[in-house]
Order: sequence, then C-alpha cells, then structure tokens
Amino acid sequence: MIDRTKPPALNLIDRLEIAEPEVARLDNGIPVYMFNAGKQDIVKIDMLFEAGGRFQQQPLVARFTNKMLSEGTQSYTAFEIAEKLDYFGAYLGKMAYKDNSIVSISMLKKHLEDVLPIVAEIIIAPVFPETELQTIAKKGKQAYMDDIRKVSELAAMNFNQQIFGQEHPYGKMIAVSDFDRLERDSLVEFHKQHYRPDSCKIVVAGKLPENMLSLLNRYFGKYKMHSKNTRKNIFPAITPGNQKEFIDMPKSVQSAIRIGNITINKTHEDYHKLFILNTILGGYFGSRLMKNIREDKGYTYGIYSALISFQESAAFFIISEVGSDVSESAVKEIYAELRKLRTEAISEQELDLVKKYLSGSILCSFDGPFQTSERFKSLLELNINFKSYYSDLVDTIKSISPQELLDTARNYFMEENMFELVVGKK
Repeated sequence: MIDRTKPPALNLIDRLEIAEPEVARLDNGIPVYMFNAGKQDIVKIDMLFEAGGRFQQQPLVARFTNKMLSEGTQSYTAFEIAEKLDYFGAYLGKMAYKDNSIVSISMLKKHLEDVLPIVAEIIIAPVFPETELQTIAKKGKQAYMDDIRKVSELAAMNFNQQIFGQEHPYGKMIAVSDFDRLERDSLVEFHKQHYRPDSCKIVVAGKLPENMLSLLNRYFGKYKMHSKNTRKNIFPAITPGNQKEFIDMPKSVQSAIRIGNITINKTHEDYHKLFILNTILGGYFGSRLMKNIREDKGYTYGIYSALISFQESAAFFIISEVGSDVSESAVKEIYAELRKLRTEAISEQELDLVKKYLSGSILCSFDGPFQTSERFKSLLELNINFKSYYSDLVDTIKSISPQELLDTARNYFMEENMFELVVGKK
C-alpha cells in the first residue's frame, strides 16, 4: 500500500522521448506537420502565417485583418459562420502576434469534412465587410480606452516602446486615433500580401484520420497566389527611450513595475542557461522574487520574470503590481535580487530544487499531442530543430553548475543595462 504521508521522490529527467511530427507538403507547397497521437477523437489544426504586426504599414492592420477573417466570406455571413461552427461543436481561434498570425480550429474528427470547407473560406475568401469593421473597431477602441486606465496595461504597452523605440515594430505603441484610421482597403491588401501559401505553415495534432493529408490538400492545397509578393520586412534601428521612466496615475492605489531589457532569443547558444537563471529569479512560484517581495516583504500578490523570443530579437522583463507607497522599496529589492545573482553563487540545494522543478515542468509540457504541438509551434517560427532543442535543454539542466549561472548573470543581468518603468501614483 502507498504511504500517503510521504511525498513521491523528485528526480531529474534521464532522457526525454519526444514525438516528432510527420512532415509533408500540399500541392501548392504549404508544409504540414502532423502529430498523430491521443486517445480522444479530437483534431486541432493551426495555420501559421507570416502576418504579424512587424509587417504592417499602419497600426492595428495585422490585428484587425486576423480578427475580421471570420466576419464574412464570399459564401457565408459572419452569423452563418458562427452558426455552422457552433452546430459542429468546432472552436475557432484567431490571434495576431509581433511576428506571425494564427488561425486555429478544434473539432471532433468526424466533423472534419464539414468544418474544413468553412475554414478554407475564412482563410482564402474573406470579404471584410465595412459595417462589421466599424462595429469591431468601435468595440476595440472602447476596450483600449478602458485598458489605458489600468496601470498594468499601460505599463505593458509603454515598456516595449521604452526598450525597442517607437519606430521599431516590436516597440510601436498604438493610439486611440489609430482605431478611427482603420480602412477596409488596408485589410484587404494586407490579407492579399500576407495570407498566402508561401507564408503559411500548418500544424495538425490529435487522433488523425488516415486521409488527413488528402483532406488538407483538397481544401488548402489548391490555394494559389494571384499577385506578386510585395511584403516588406525592413527593421529600423532600435532606438530605446529613457532608461528610467515614470508615468503618473494620480488616482491609482497600485503601481505597475517593469524592469528588463533586450536580450538573446532561443536561437542563441546561451539561451538555455539564461532560461534556467530566469527560473531561479522569477520563473516559478518558489522563485527568489516571490520569496522576497511577496512572502517576506508582503509588497505584492505576485511577481515574476520572463523571457520572450521574437524572430529578430527577444526581451527579458520583471513584472509586478505593488502598493504605491512601497513601489520604490520594491524596485530596490528587485535590483538587490539581480545583484545577488551576479555576486553570489547559487547553492547546490537551491539549484537541485530548480532542476527538479524544470524536469517536471518539461514533462508536463509534452502531455499529449496538443501540448506537444504547442511546444513545436514556438520553435517552428524560429527555424529551430524541435528534438535537438529540448534534448539540449535537458542536458543543460542536468549539467549546469553554480559557476555557469554566476557567469550568465554577469553577462545578462547587469543593472546598468536594465530599463525601468513604474506606472502609478507618486
């Protein structure tokens, strides 16, 4: 009988078994990556396009082109699309990011042949009705005006601009007036230039039918390019703002804190070390920032640090909301934790705990075909080999030493390179 009074032993991953996708191409060249696994008859299809905000010539165009795809096509109205997808129990997701945009559909396997023609219409033949655009833009404008009254949202918007600069696509901030400038013609042109077979990748996961590839080919493999590609991908120089910024919100009882900088992305040889170091600092609930600023000082309900990889850059940032009266003290404690990582080697005991936490976290992130496909997608846009990336990560977790982490902190967590933003009441 299991002794419930004793927790199970914590161990490191000895070896990570990763299911690699079956790779194929449709007749028009679109690559397809298929994770055929799972016990439930559910299929998820993600279509990734090089259609993120970095490609737009006008703010909000990438986001609203993606949002408007299902608001009417040549064959269906927005209501008919919603009604048909609801009837078949299908879930449609759409999202535009900095580098790419995604259209995702999840459904029971038996409904594939009913749902795929609708998705094909959404991708290939959206009409971007003017009335729907005005309605959605009006709602988006109101939501944005509500967001900029929140210290956390305002800090998130301003911090990217602070570290990358307003002219850089990773740093450009939108304004209320940008919603009024949206025009249907801009969305039509953006769709024509960026939702194309030569900028598309398809990732499929779940218990797939034998004819999965032929179904995709039937509805997406005949999708041809009818215009010359004039996509622009020009990155201006990074021109960061002031190293320390304060935005006064006189009525706020809390202050939002952002501290961080531009850093290396997942393609860099040091990334795995930095990833482990970030976990120690603020990447999990038992992190140093949580222990100090939440548990010891009681300044916040939560604080964390993160690494975000873009195709052309990356950002490291620390995020928290604290009482306005303790914001200055909280900032000092954050820098103290960064300084400690640069000057004091982590103990073997703490490092062992983090290694075991990361081992479990990695295993959980590959729990089933849908989780696996999510991990795969995050590397696909960076052209990183899926299996070798995680094999190298596991090896680094097992072998990394306190001295290597100390050296990594000295390379990437220098205080003089950090940018700081506080939004709240003085």
